[in-house]
Amino acid sequence: MFLLISLTKGYSQEYWLSHNSPTSRDLTSVFFIDSLNGWIGGDSGYIIHTTDKGKSWINQSTGVNNSIHSLYFLNDHRGFALSFEFDNTPPAYFGTRILTTSDGGNTWNNSLFPDSNIFLSTIFFIDSLKGFTGGSNGIIYYTTNTGETWLESVIDSGFAFGFPIIDIEFFDREIGFASGGSFDIAGQMFKTTDGGLNWRSVIVGPEPVLDLYVVDSLNILCAGGDFEYGASIVSTTNSGANWIYNELGVFGISNAIGYRTQNEIWVSLNLIDSFLLSTNGGTKWDLIATPNNSIINKMTFADSRNGWAVGNNGVIYKYNSSLINIVNNGISIPEKFILYQNYPNPFNPSTNLGFGISELGFVSLKVYDAQGKEVATLVNETKAPGYYNIQFSATGGGSNLASGVYYYRLEAGGFVQTKRMMLLK
Repeated sequence: MFLLISLTKGYSQEYWLSHNSPTSRDLTSVFFIDSLNGWIGGDSGYIIHTTDKGKSWINQSTGVNNSIHSLYFLNDHRGFALSFEFDNTPPAYFGTRILTTSDGGNTWNNSLFPDSNIFLSTIFFIDSLKGFTGGSNGIIYYTTNTGETWLESVIDSGFAFGFPIIDIEFFDREIGFASGGSFDIAGQMFKTTDGGLNWRSVIVGPEPVLDLYVVDSLNILCAGGDFEYGASIVSTTNSGANWIYNELGVFGISNAIGYRTQNEIWVSLNLIDSFLLSTNGGTKWDLIATPNNSIINKMTFADSRNGWAVGNNGVIYKYNSSLINIVNNGISIPEKFILYQNYPNPFNPSTNLGFGISELGFVSLKVYDAQGKEVATLVNETKAPGYYNIQFSATGGGSNLASGVYYYRLEAGGFVQTKRMMLLK
């Protein structure tokens, strides 16, 4: 697979909207089972829960003191979480606490993982009884009794045995995948076809694979990276028979995947204030600045309209679902006039200009150069209420605009707004 990436930052303020946050703690995990119900975890055992799309958050008591770094829910009542434990009090214990709830987190119970000095990174359950976890010692564990006991799976890994397990996901009850690896050494992928009893692994690159998303039984998309190689994407289209590793040449570690649709995929880079965004299924990636230069630690999409990203200092962002309607001209009606930031930006040779019209009226959308000279009239007519998307090309109409800064201006119903865009050839 041949990948392209734009190294000049665009801006995500139009894509991700700041959401009310009840805390300033660093937030490290997020899980939504649907558009309404979700949980966010953070420092010092912090978990909050919403049942109304984040309009309100309820603080849940967990009984642990360290970060919640993995959350998984089967439904709106059965859930699991992980937190490290560092206790010097005799008998000292260093390892992992596994948290469980059967009432949506109103009550959390926690227990020490039976083996000490193992720091678990991920937890995944197929049903209320059978689940999987893995971490620092490179072993995948499974339980068939909701975690009362944990057994070791068999891993055929050759010389690569012992690299940390970082993420586990299943497509169905039999087929599952796991990712892991070690900084500056190797990235590793695992697959099981017998419900997690046995796993086969393969080295897929020189850096750890930190997050994976199982699209279907054939297609899996993974993100990773380290300080030396930077961000990377690993993928397969044949259920892991072959893995494609792509080093993106971007500083930062791609630590979380937000899979909105088959075409639109988001990846957070938690060392820098940026996302990677693909709008063509992962063939081309653009570097997009996070809102307010925030560091994002985890992200997820409950469905194509409801995405969430959380990060340091209590930041919570929600995907701007009104953007989805831009391509559906006139199907829905915005509450007010709005002009969106163009995408991509910078662009060459074309870019998309989106806007929303809240009432019937005359609409003008024009493009100007840096000296204020009009270079294109894109809309100059009466428009019905709705969302619209207009493509602007620097080579359209026989023109051949030079690289530089341009401005586009929307006038409609007394609303006037101008935004800046950049053409880079």
